[in-house]
This record gives sequence, C-alpha cells and structure tokens, in this order.
Amino acid sequence: MSSKKLSALLRSVPPATATAGPEEAPLVPVAEVPSRRTARPVPVMEPEVPLQVLIPANIRKQLAVKAAEEGQSLRALVLRAIRSLDIAVTDAEIAGKRGRRSA
Repeated sequence: MSSKKLSALLRSVPPATATAGPEEAPLVPVAEVPSRRTARPVPVMEPEVPLQVLIPANIRKQLAVKAAEEGQSLRALVLRAIRSLDIAVTDAEIAGKRGRRSA
C-alpha cells in the first residue's frame, strides 16, 4: 500500500481516542459508585484433625451399612451421632469440604 493510500485511509477513519467535549458526562469518583457485591460473612472453619478409634468389626460394618442406606459418608454419620450427645456440630462441618457430585 502506498503512502498516499495509507494517509487517505487514516484520515477517513475516526480517531481511536475520545476527545473531551461538553457533551460528556461528568466523571464520578469510584468511591461513589455503588458496589453490586454484598459483603457476606465467610464462616471460619477450624482445621480438621484425624480421629482414630478401634471398634469391633461388626459395629464398623453396621455403621457402613447405615451410612449407605442414608446416602451419606461415614464421617457425616459419626458427626451427627456426636451432635446427638449435645456437642456443638454445625451443618457445614457435617457437610465437609468435599461436597457432593450431582447425579
């Protein structure tokens, strides 16, 4: 492309930057723009520690069957049992970090 053609082409295209003019709206400081996000309190989860206990094999099998029947993990079953002893266990702690896969 020759220099004359390029020059003509560039003159026919509007500039890429906006020029300041009286028709522009006044700029609003960022602090005055309302935020769309709302601050939600993030629950603080305590670190989890392992708990290992020895129980009879037949009780372990019964726990596994009960958990399978209720469609939950063995961990959730045990935490619900601990809650029944009036020990504070939240639903979030029972749900755990892993979540469930949707079928």
